[in-house]
Amino acid sequence: MKSCAKREEDRKTFMDQVRESKENGYLLSSRKIGSGAFSKVYLGYATQEKLRQNYKLASDLRSKRHAMVAIKIISTAKAPLEYSRKFLPREIYSLNATYKHINIQLYEMYRNSRRTYLVLELASRGDLLEHINATSDRRECPGLEEEEARRLFRQIVSAVAHCHNRGIVHRDLKCENILLDERGFIKLTDFGFANRYSSKNSLMSTFCGSVPYTAPEILMSKKYNGELADLWSLGVILYAMVTGKLPFRERQPHKMIHMIKQGLSFQQPISPECQSLIQGLLQLKPGARLGLQQVATHCWMLPATSAIFQQALNATGRPPERTSRGSRQGNQSPRRPSHLLCTGRLPRPSRDGSQGPRADLCRLPPSAALARPG
Repeated sequence: MKSCAKREEDRKTFMDQVRESKENGYLLSSRKIGSGAFSKVYLGYATQEKLRQNYKLASDLRSKRHAMVAIKIISTAKAPLEYSRKFLPREIYSLNATYKHINIQLYEMYRNSRRTYLVLELASRGDLLEHINATSDRRECPGLEEEEARRLFRQIVSAVAHCHNRGIVHRDLKCENILLDERGFIKLTDFGFANRYSSKNSLMSTFCGSVPYTAPEILMSKKYNGELADLWSLGVILYAMVTGKLPFRERQPHKMIHMIKQGLSFQQPISPECQSLIQGLLQLKPGARLGLQQVATHCWMLPATSAIFQQALNATGRPPERTSRGSRQGNQSPRRPSHLLCTGRLPRPSRDGSQGPRADLCRLPPSAALARPG
């Protein structure tokens, strides 16, 4: 139970945030829709005056037929100095550099000496983790059907390609950081660990991300290529989407490395083409992983995606990367029909909030982010 003094302090802080938001053209509601180590995300509304001033915001919200936004409030006064000086500026830079993509949406930013406000597109259907678990419950079979997984994964890959083409690596790609809007489109979020790089061969050393999604080279505290680390995370996400499970589950990095070296296994029916793509991304050696061009043209991803997707992937003007021996591309056998993907049923997960069998069977657990400067 919070003390009376703490509750009063929280109330005063919130009223200050309401006032500061109103001064910038937004009505902040008391509905909290997310939180982080140094931030909280609230449902907000753009005022009519703000809509008259900001054409981009007005145009987007008009198409959605509402005035709702997500307002992320970061307490820079309470956050560690390293976060305020290092990670927050990177997050803001990354959002500003990538906001034009349909799957990444930053409307506006305002700040003062105590707080930074990021006005983001509202993703009303929650995150991908929740969607996978809810779908698993409804189907009584872990994971999404491959057809839906393909549709969502194309969007995720497109957003990541857009970031990489602008010299931004995300470094914390996971199901919790992928949101869905009311139309079922994904929105890539939480660029708190994102960083920019000047060369494709640049190496990084910051130990960051969430252990189940983190590339093995980072877990081994080696210097790493940020793009290749993101590719590993994409493989974990795709595995989670089609199986409802994480490929490797361990909290300790050294134990995780041991599991990765033992190899990947598929314990339920997944099409050979999908397995091929996952295996191509979850390669222990970073250089052996499929590149984004190879992912885009992989037989599981075909037929060709939308013009927006192709434009993002081809923005660099580089020819497609050489296909590794482990990938299967070109005109392959058709994917397995969706009705063959789940030939049996797992017991419906318990709803008592307990972990253990439920997480092991067909529910994905949330992942805690971690960071260690290097």
